[in-house]
Amino acid sequence: MFGKYSPTLAVGFVKRGDVLISIAVQVFLGFSLAHGYDFRVGYVAGRNIAMGSSPYFGGELSGELAVGYGADVQGIGETPLWALYMGLAYIASSGSPLLFNMITKIPIIAANVSLAYLLFTRGNQGWRFFLFNPFLILVSSTWGKADNLATLLIVLGLMRLYSIKTSATSVSLSILIKPLIVAVIPAFLGYLRALSKRAWLYLAYAIAISSAIFLTPFMLLGWPLATLIIGFPNWFRSVGGISPFNIVSISLGGYTLPAELAWLSYTAPIAMLALSILAIIRPPKSFEEACKLALLSAAFFFTARPWVSEQNLVLVLTLLILVYGCMPSRLLWAVPLLFMIANNSLPQQLYLVWPQVIEWLASLDTYIKPYRLAAQVGLTMAWLAVLWRYVVCAYRGGMGQD
Repeated sequence: MFGKYSPTLAVGFVKRGDVLISIAVQVFLGFSLAHGYDFRVGYVAGRNIAMGSSPYFGGELSGELAVGYGADVQGIGETPLWALYMGLAYIASSGSPLLFNMITKIPIIAANVSLAYLLFTRGNQGWRFFLFNPFLILVSSTWGKADNLATLLIVLGLMRLYSIKTSATSVSLSILIKPLIVAVIPAFLGYLRALSKRAWLYLAYAIAISSAIFLTPFMLLGWPLATLIIGFPNWFRSVGGISPFNIVSISLGGYTLPAELAWLSYTAPIAMLALSILAIIRPPKSFEEACKLALLSAAFFFTARPWVSEQNLVLVLTLLILVYGCMPSRLLWAVPLLFMIANNSLPQQLYLVWPQVIEWLASLDTYIKPYRLAAQVGLTMAWLAVLWRYVVCAYRGGMGQD
């Protein structure tokens, strides 16, 4: 579980040599590795901002950065705060791809260390996961996605929920990096109810802060909102990743829900609404219970969402560590690690040092694609089975570990 903060442990954490080793490893890997597709999206978004354009427009790349994927690059999918950081990284790197890559990894690596610090100073044995776990490092400091940073801000927001302004600010910042908070809204609303805090005031603060920061670049920098509004439905239409909906890629041969099944894309938000109502009626009585509710909520969300990227699982795995006091089973991260191989996510991280890896993967796919897609479905079902085992155990009080 999640104990009280210990200043003595804080000093001990800073003095630990393995923390420095972890930082060195993450910096070394983060400098030269990155998921090729997402790197290109972030790079073009940063370049657009540096040139006074919207990061949501996308653009074109040439030379080695066009190898494998082609010249066209889509606009960034993250919320404005992370997009603005891509612009800062592009300007600071003067457009150097490797330097840009490293600068974008700084807050990601810092978030891993901060999550480890947060757990270590409260006696949670899961702190090493954020420093040395291969899956965690691959989906954060090498991949280049900031889901761990959004997760850190969500956890801090839940911890500080007794202070409406502090928590609302933390949650707002997490939304402006990546809106993962949607997956745990029931826990926040229920715990607010338990703490006798005014939920409407909390929501007012969060909406005001989020809206102000969100809209500022659109107003000051002239980014058109229409691009974002038009692209918003894509959050519901795409299917794939480590989601049970990836069976569509085998049965229908595509990565978009057919029109007659479009209603399934709203299963996740409907589940969050139902859990929110239940949480308000029967609120969690402690921070520990709030963490259990957050875990249950996130499990429902990522089971029902049509598209779940591997890095999204950082939130679920963090909540499991909070609830169990450690990572309860290696299968919880080992199965997604295998999924990264079946999904070609792992080899694509070699893109900056070996751009031709994309062409090699495309050539290999002509022989193995049906088996690879079938493996994705099987690994997804296996992971969900393991996840739900530990979610159910947490609520039954068994808290078993492998």
